[in-house]
Amino acid sequence: MKLPFRATVNLALGMGLALIILSTAASYLTIHALISDAQQETQTRETVLLLEEVVSQFKTAESLQRRYLLTHTASDLMTYRQARAGIQQALLRVSSGQTPTGQWQDMLALKNLIARRVELMEQAIAARQQAGLEAAAALVGSDLNRQLHQEIDALAQRIRSAEILTLERSKEETRQTAQTVKLLILSGGLLSLAVLAWAILMIGRFQARRRLVEARLSDSEAMSRAVTESMAEGVVTATPQGVIVGANSAARALFGYTLDDLIGRQVATLLPARYQSGFTAFYEALARRPHGFRESGTEVQGARRDGAEFPVNMSFGDVHAGGQRLFTAIIRDITESKRISQALRDSEAQLRQLTDTVPALIAYIDKDQRFQFHNKAYEEAFGLSHEKIHQKTKLEVMGPELYAQVKDHVAEALAGYSVRYEREQVSAGGRRREYVMNYFPRYGEGKAWDQAIGFFALGNDVTELKRIDRMKSEFVSTVSHELRTPLTSIRGSLGLVWGGVTGELPEKAKALVGIAKNNCERLIRLINDILDSEKIESGKMRFEIQPVELEPLMEQVLAANEGFAAQHQVKLVLRTGSHPVRVNVDSDRLTQVATNLLSNAIKFSPAQGTVQILVRSGAERVRVEISDEGPGIPQEFRQHIFQKFSQADASDTRQRGGTGLGLNISKAMLERMDGSIGFTTEQNVGTTFFFELPQWKEAPPVTAPMSLYAGARPRILVCEDDPDVAQLIGMMLDKGGFDADVAHTAAQARDYLKMESYAAMTVDIKLPQENGLDLIAGLRGDKRTAGLPVVVLSVTPEEVQLRAERRALAIFDWLEKPLDEQHMIDCLRRAVRSGRARQWKDSL
Repeated sequence: MKLPFRATVNLALGMGLALIILSTAASYLTIHALISDAQQETQTRETVLLLEEVVSQFKTAESLQRRYLLTHTASDLMTYRQARAGIQQALLRVSSGQTPTGQWQDMLALKNLIARRVELMEQAIAARQQAGLEAAAALVGSDLNRQLHQEIDALAQRIRSAEILTLERSKEETRQTAQTVKLLILSGGLLSLAVLAWAILMIGRFQARRRLVEARLSDSEAMSRAVTESMAEGVVTATPQGVIVGANSAARALFGYTLDDLIGRQVATLLPARYQSGFTAFYEALARRPHGFRESGTEVQGARRDGAEFPVNMSFGDVHAGGQRLFTAIIRDITESKRISQALRDSEAQLRQLTDTVPALIAYIDKDQRFQFHNKAYEEAFGLSHEKIHQKTKLEVMGPELYAQVKDHVAEALAGYSVRYEREQVSAGGRRREYVMNYFPRYGEGKAWDQAIGFFALGNDVTELKRIDRMKSEFVSTVSHELRTPLTSIRGSLGLVWGGVTGELPEKAKALVGIAKNNCERLIRLINDILDSEKIESGKMRFEIQPVELEPLMEQVLAANEGFAAQHQVKLVLRTGSHPVRVNVDSDRLTQVATNLLSNAIKFSPAQGTVQILVRSGAERVRVEISDEGPGIPQEFRQHIFQKFSQADASDTRQRGGTGLGLNISKAMLERMDGSIGFTTEQNVGTTFFFELPQWKEAPPVTAPMSLYAGARPRILVCEDDPDVAQLIGMMLDKGGFDADVAHTAAQARDYLKMESYAAMTVDIKLPQENGLDLIAGLRGDKRTAGLPVVVLSVTPEEVQLRAERRALAIFDWLEKPLDEQHMIDCLRRAVRSGRARQWKDSL
């Protein structure tokens, strides 16, 4: 029943007064609850503080007891006694606690456990005083001691967690109670004001409602016409008999009629004559549809006023206006969309024809790992039809075995990373094929711009390339084993004959022997260059990196090439700075680089010319320049100069010798030593080749006291399973100024490392029960030994080095058995210096 206006206002005022009374009473009760919560929170905080004090006193006493066991000094004993007295005082406070609760029962249990632990600590001190450190250590490491320690920690943590939980609950209850007070007060006031405001607003609302309804009715028709006129699609309105009664501007422009021309026409006349009868029947069927129907997606041909036909998409519906039923048709010109769709189909067909001719696997896979596109090569590789690949998952296409090999790469691509890997698979014809696969992620648009929604896959069949590469490796191996041995004999024999071992040779015979000898040397150099190039490419070339003084090394290179320079009537000049310069390199490889650059400069210098070697040092890097006075490097050859078999003129090979591999090898070697190479040249003036290397500086001496090195010889841990070899290494280390401990298994080595700190460690790879690489991996995972320098001793160091690099074990160096004593001693000295530098850096 609807109440009169005045009665409604009185009822609202009474409800507001009742709400104020209720909110006041609820506020009083809530404030009382706040006071109780505050008292409980204070009690909980006192409990937590007492627990922290007890545990802190216990930890302090325990630490002081261990220090006394180690030092056995009276001062440490006195300090421990004081700490133990602090424990007793804290435990007395526990005994005089508040009324027992669940937490106080745990506190008393903690007190008893600490008291038992203090008794064991006293027994350990007595054992230290009477029987020595080993007896005390046995008590400290006993099962009972560890059990009490674990129980104390667990109980303390449980008490702390319970009290903290209680405190948090109290805080949450206090916060909720305060929030409730605030809400009650606020809601009471707001409700009172709302009731008053409601009473005032009710007066004007009834009058405003009538005016609003009238305004809406008057604007509705105008708004409808405006919306229809603003639509981009054509809108035509007709009677159930098919007579047009309205059309918006888009419809008029679409068909080329004015509004007066359209009003009164039949809707069917907007279609070509051949479709009008069929459309009339369709329209009559619409009249039999129920009210409120919708018909969309009807595609027909429209006819403009000039007779031109065009495709349209029509949607139909009905409305009621002026007491009658009218039908509306929304018409959209789809000429452009048809053209675009056809262009897309043509483009897709062209793209498919193009990709089908490419001899590579090409596909697009969505985020659900389903093939949305693939070329003919995929069908041929897997022996499947288009239907068995399209919209199928990678698992369904590849099968479980092959998919297991690639699923991690697929996940990485869908995470947004480009992926490159190699895989083998058996083709549909049963042949094993090798592919280099590349996955390129595709990102979304809009809000998904940073998310991968799929990836493109490109796979190149490298089976033939791999076969050729294996043939090349086999050929190089043949050259290495089958040609170098006879060439060594030929060179030695020619050298002996040239030197007169068989008697003095006639001049003509000596000249012929000299030609044979020189060409034999040239052939050996060619073979060595080819072998070096192959080793660099395969990663098998080893580098013995160590600090080297650069000036003496360059002097050796200069002296070794003096004879070659004299043959070409070229003068060699070395210029260095006033201060010695050191670099961290493989001295043999750097000598090979410098010799190669110097011999090139000599060959291309004119007679009576000068080749200069200049050594310059900067703040961080060292630069070596080798300059000649030759013809310079042609412009068109400069960008290819560091490629294999590159020479400015084919005649250079015959006139000056060489293989065209030297600069390529030099560049690769320098890059492996963290260096770089370049050149400057000027036609008819000369060329300067230069290389740069990081300058090596010895780490500053360690100033912090370190018992590992100070006042004693560095101690090395030797992990070697063969007793004779271990004894031999120990003797070598003793002679070289080191102390050594020997472990025959990985387990023994770990035990030594727990008891002692070492300056470095040697590890044999083939240990019983556990190999050396697993031992080193474990050391790297332990913070205490993560930075320990490790030198590997192995019969096959190259294979071990490659395996260790793949596992990133940070091995300092690799030494090959049988061991070179001096080489091992020098290596360990560098390792010790490295460990000192690391500790000095960590101490900063």
